Amino acid sequence: MAEIPSIQVVVPGSSNITLSQPGKYTIFYEYRSVVGNRIYSTGEEIPGLQVNLISTDTRDDIPLSSASVNRTYTVGGRSGIGLLDFTIDQAGIYELSASYPPVQGQQEGGGEQNQEIVLAVIHSSAIDKLFGTITGAVASVMAIVFIPFVVGIVIIVITFIKRRKTRTRTTPTT
Repeated sequence: MAEIPSIQVVVPGSSNITLSQPGKYTIFYEYRSVVGNRIYSTGEEIPGLQVNLISTDTRDDIPLSSASVNRTYTVGGRSGIGLLDFTIDQAGIYELSASYPPVQGQQEGGGEQNQEIVLAVIHSSAIDKLFGTITGAVASVMAIVFIPFVVGIVIIVITFIKRRKTRTRTTPTT
């Protein structure tokens, strides 16, 4: 089974993450996940989070945008949905923070607004490999199903043609 090369962060809260290469990244909401020895199963509905990313070197905000491609995955007991994309120019340490927006009339610390969830940060090259592997597996399954079907059709057509030729030869002429 493929492993997902990602950085996992449990939120709400903030964590310093090391991004080892420049380029495009996607932040996924993992609604089924394992971090350490803890299992998270939080449902597929994407929670209303406020997510921020800051360079710890420059203290610059890194712009986040909606995920450009709707991608989901289920690999090795982890399931995720693409939330946000961002691009960095240089590797380094970044502070990822996420919080629930305040709810009007709700006391602090109440209900699902404090539910811990898992965000996974994955570099675009790893995403391409992950989805390439998944696409390859789907193509293999399709081939396993489709090839015998085609072979069966070919056998039926050949049998039909041979029987027709045999009937044509054995039919007496008057």
